[in-house]
Amino acid sequence: MSTDLKLALMTTAGCLLMIVAFSFTAILH
Repeated sequence: MSTDLKLALMTTAGCLLMIVAFSFTAILH
């Protein structure tokens, strides 16, 4: 249970980080 929750949290954080990075790059260019 704990590992599944950790994995889900990491996946969500990774997706969010990718979106933020993409937006930052778009703003820079």
